[in-house]
Amino acid sequence: MDALEVEHLCGQLYGGGGNSEQLRTVSQRLESFVSQPNCLSQCRILLDRALTPYTQFFGATTLIKYFNRSSNQPIATFTERLELRTYILEYLYKHNRSLAPFVLAELAKLYARLTKNSWFDLSPNTNNLDKETYPFQTFTDDLLKFQTDPPHFSVALQLLIAILSEMSVPNDEETSARAFSKHRKICISFRDTKLLDIYLFACQYLRDVIVNQKKALGLSTDFNSYPKTVTSAQLQADYYLVVEKLLSLALACLTYDFLGTGSSVHDVDISDENQTLQVPLAWHDHVVDGSFYQLFFSYYFLFSNTSLVPLAMSCLVQLASVRRSLLNTNERLTVLNYMTFGIRSILEQAAGLLADEKSLHEFCRLIARLKANTQLHELIRIDNYPLFIETLFRFTTDHLLNVHHHRYHLSPNTLHYILSFWSKIVAFLSHSSKLSESSGDSSTSHLLDIYVPQIVCYYIQSRLDALNNDETLYLELFDNDQTILQQQLEMISVMSRLDYNKTCALLCSCFDDLAQQYQQATNSETTERRFTFLIYILGCVIGARGITLTSLSIPTDDQDLFDGELVVRVLQLMTYIQQKTAGEIQNNNNKNSINTAITTATDKIGSTPYSERLELAVLFFFEQFRRQYIGDHGRSNKIYQVLFKHLGIADEEQLLSIFIKKLFTNLQYSIITDKLIERTVGCFSDLSQGYQSVRKLVKLDPIQYFINNHTQDLFPFLHYSSAAKRSNNSNISISSWSRLRTTFYAAIGRMLMHEFRYDEDDDDRIELFMKPFTNQCNRLVQIFKEFPDFSALNAAQFATMGQFTPTLASLDEIQFLVVGIVRDLRGLCSAFVSKQAYTSLFDWLYPAYLSLFLKALFVFYDRSDVYNPLLKFFHELTLNRQERLAFDSTKPGAYLLFRETSNLLYIFQTKTIAHVNTTIPETDGTLYYKSKLKPIITCLRIIRACLIGNYINFGVFHLYSDPCFDNCLQVFLSILTSVKQKDLLSYPKLTIAYFTLIETLALVQIDFLANLNIPLFGYILETVSEGFLSTEQTIQNSCCIFLDTFLSYVFRSVKKSTAPASLMANVNEYGTVFRQILVNLLNGIIFAECKNIYAVSKPLLGLILLNENQFFTEIKQQLLYGHTQAKQAVLSTALDKLMTGIDRTLTQVNKEHFTQNITQFRNDIQDSLRGMMSNNPEILSSASSIPLSSSFLSSASTIATNIPVTIAISTLIPSSSSATAPVEELMTL
Repeated sequence: MDALEVEHLCGQLYGGGGNSEQLRTVSQRLESFVSQPNCLSQCRILLDRALTPYTQFFGATTLIKYFNRSSNQPIATFTERLELRTYILEYLYKHNRSLAPFVLAELAKLYARLTKNSWFDLSPNTNNLDKETYPFQTFTDDLLKFQTDPPHFSVALQLLIAILSEMSVPNDEETSARAFSKHRKICISFRDTKLLDIYLFACQYLRDVIVNQKKALGLSTDFNSYPKTVTSAQLQADYYLVVEKLLSLALACLTYDFLGTGSSVHDVDISDENQTLQVPLAWHDHVVDGSFYQLFFSYYFLFSNTSLVPLAMSCLVQLASVRRSLLNTNERLTVLNYMTFGIRSILEQAAGLLADEKSLHEFCRLIARLKANTQLHELIRIDNYPLFIETLFRFTTDHLLNVHHHRYHLSPNTLHYILSFWSKIVAFLSHSSKLSESSGDSSTSHLLDIYVPQIVCYYIQSRLDALNNDETLYLELFDNDQTILQQQLEMISVMSRLDYNKTCALLCSCFDDLAQQYQQATNSETTERRFTFLIYILGCVIGARGITLTSLSIPTDDQDLFDGELVVRVLQLMTYIQQKTAGEIQNNNNKNSINTAITTATDKIGSTPYSERLELAVLFFFEQFRRQYIGDHGRSNKIYQVLFKHLGIADEEQLLSIFIKKLFTNLQYSIITDKLIERTVGCFSDLSQGYQSVRKLVKLDPIQYFINNHTQDLFPFLHYSSAAKRSNNSNISISSWSRLRTTFYAAIGRMLMHEFRYDEDDDDRIELFMKPFTNQCNRLVQIFKEFPDFSALNAAQFATMGQFTPTLASLDEIQFLVVGIVRDLRGLCSAFVSKQAYTSLFDWLYPAYLSLFLKALFVFYDRSDVYNPLLKFFHELTLNRQERLAFDSTKPGAYLLFRETSNLLYIFQTKTIAHVNTTIPETDGTLYYKSKLKPIITCLRIIRACLIGNYINFGVFHLYSDPCFDNCLQVFLSILTSVKQKDLLSYPKLTIAYFTLIETLALVQIDFLANLNIPLFGYILETVSEGFLSTEQTIQNSCCIFLDTFLSYVFRSVKKSTAPASLMANVNEYGTVFRQILVNLLNGIIFAECKNIYAVSKPLLGLILLNENQFFTEIKQQLLYGHTQAKQAVLSTALDKLMTGIDRTLTQVNKEHFTQNITQFRNDIQDSLRGMMSNNPEILSSASSIPLSSSFLSSASTIATNIPVTIAISTLIPSSSSATAPVEELMTL
């Protein structure tokens, strides 16, 4: 493609217009551009001759893709990469004013990616390792010429921000273990050599901005005090952009991944309140320095209502998160005083916060992070603590909890942070020993008993009032998963326990008022919303019963009396709802009305729940109540005194009976929402957990009634047509809906385990319980009678058979029937952990019905909604939980089970895998995972469950020429050939399933793995090599066991002269891979944190003996390459001592001796390198202070046309790294 054609295609792709098919064609044509042999030169031509920014953007993104492809195996030479870096800088310098923002960002990303990929590339002219130079680490020298004016300086700052982002976060191409190891090495090196100086560089210029602004306003330039009024300074656009990027640069430094773990502060799996800034020791003096805190606080007072304030607040949030171990007690108090003084100063002039939503959000984050990293006994020691806590209380109630106070709707995340501060500071009172040690009168010094109860009351009352007419608040609290509501109420419930008497009095009063309104209101929509919110509060308050604030709270028994009053009211409401559902409003106050309203009769079948919101709220309430008062946990007699007084409920059994009736009533509704069915089944499952709960449940009449009547007629949600209806009008998928059946029957199975002894006396009851399943399976038998006996077919006939079409029922009806049965039986099987229970289930299955599921798989081999639950059922059936698969010695049950499982896997291999490989595209990630990878994961688990179950002697199959075991192993090989290595290492569940199976096969059938053909063995060995670089210790241990077992088998076979030719061919073919693994393991022991050194030492000895001739020559040179002479001497001496006293055998005793040697080897290396670093200060990060510069930015009234920068960037940031690599570096070849 020529430049004009690319220009035209870019305009079509990025300019809009055209249908999706045209855009897809254009995209495919442009994607092929990166594969051209002259891609580098062509992209430069595109950038030079581009007529539109779209072409410039395409040129930059193509270069990024090009270097992503060449990151592991460089295609471009060192000279080409260096020339390209120079070209990018010249291009940015020349065109920075005319570049579109998205083009500038992409070019900055390209420069950063190029710098990172070439970070450790030595200059070709370097001959002496002691004077080695890394040209790509001198990026700060390249930015010198960008200091001429604000637009150019802004580009330099954007390049620095891009470099920080690139160094900190692994890109999409660094997901493999090997690539991530390289990323971590670069990340740590950049942290130790550049990061601190970049941060100080940004802060110095930011400090000059504040000084100049104060001078312009006639204020003192002293940072120890803040202005009395909030001002909003106006800067020219170019200067404002520079200041904004300086703040972004400082923030990027503070959010850097200091540990090189590959995570960032933006990861959703890390709670924002629990993040810690893991800065190195070199940052200590700057963390203690109060001028940095005063600097960022000053931006609020001088640049209010601008985008600079949220950035400055974000920097303070990170500074408040510095790890506690960096500072001693006095230093922490000093820093805390800086923080609280700045916060209090802002609270006294809060107008700037209330006018800007982002500033308010970051300020509340700062307060929350302050408590997350500080304990209460430290906080009360700050200067003017009473004034600080009172000011914060006023701000919370007057501004944050007041729903209608703001010009904008307050973000729930903002409120979350401030409530988090108060709840955590209250929770500390449960550890009052530290508080009493630091203060003589702990009950009055913290003042929480004065302010926190007021906050709780204000929150409850303000939300109840706002729900009358605030639709936004209602949608926010009662969204799909109600996450925001539950998070807020969990924090309020902790705070409520501080003065529980006052809180319960308010809740009871609100409940009684709403109950009266709810009964009288003709249009109860608004009242129902408020009622729902109040019940959620009651549930969370009771759920906080386990929190004991010993210094202030009333005794637990007295709290139970208050809880009883709340439970009584909710039970009365539940009774009212049931009566409204049945249309039987009874105007009486009979204590037994609650028992008559909720029965086990079938009168609720076909009805509809009266109010889904209230039903869900009541279920939530009783779930919280169960956790505190029912089962193996809580014991309280006082609460039942209150319940008996008002409702006649005397003990736990009566209350459980009412609750179970309510759950079964929900399951009888003909029209039931997704939330309600999930919450109901979940509550029922939770009730069945624990011995005490199950012991009481099985005695209840509702449970006995269900055991004898668990039919689809009684519970419509079990009928297949119910799931079919939901597929058209539901947010929950059919598979998710039917998955609830598994959970439901698992709960029933746990009760049956306690109810039945599974002996002859219980045969009739067991048969009665299994009757619904028997009827369904008998129907399948009739349907599948016309299906041929595939066991009589040969492999060719079996593979070529077409689709089976039944005549007695439609395929969809059979599908729902099969899925329902296997999910129900899987739930029962997972609960049957005793030998008697499992044997009873297996005797029912075989030989009558187990073959049906094989036929079902043959019929539905192309439907993932069928074969996924079917395979999971067989995995559960073959799993030897608690040694339950212990068949009688006179019965061949175990062999029959394995034979049927092997036949199932054979069908999956010949039909499903063959179908998926030809029809499912890899580009559709979701469908590809569901249709292919997910069932493969289950198959790997099935094979492993059979191998480690220890209930089958697999030699019997070979003895009698039964191919079942061989077929099972062939399924494993078929899976290997159909799954790419990148998929195997990219999906965590698949990775774990594969490596655990490899470990098991190595222990059970190492001769099978060792004698595979060369390509298959190489596939396994290469994945094991990648597994050693994984961060998951489980995967590393599995690789160690495989390799140790394999090498022991090799040495044992060679010693006995019985080594097969295929075995030796594999060893000789992949000698390079074995040496690579050896080098990687030694590097991990020397330079990384090797937590499983005992497991690693086992295969390491075998690898050294396997490569003994090369170990002290080639491999030793590879390990020493790239290090200084001093470090080479240390490593060489330690490597020479490694094999002292070790025999050339792989006996267990010899391995133990080698483990001791390798442990001593690691300790000697670490001690020597640590001593070298302490004696050579150049290795440590530079922490020198920055000389003061002249004015960078003049005042708002007199802004110069140029920036008089007198500080050279190269003097602030060292241009070359230290000669000695950091200890944390991992050697990569």
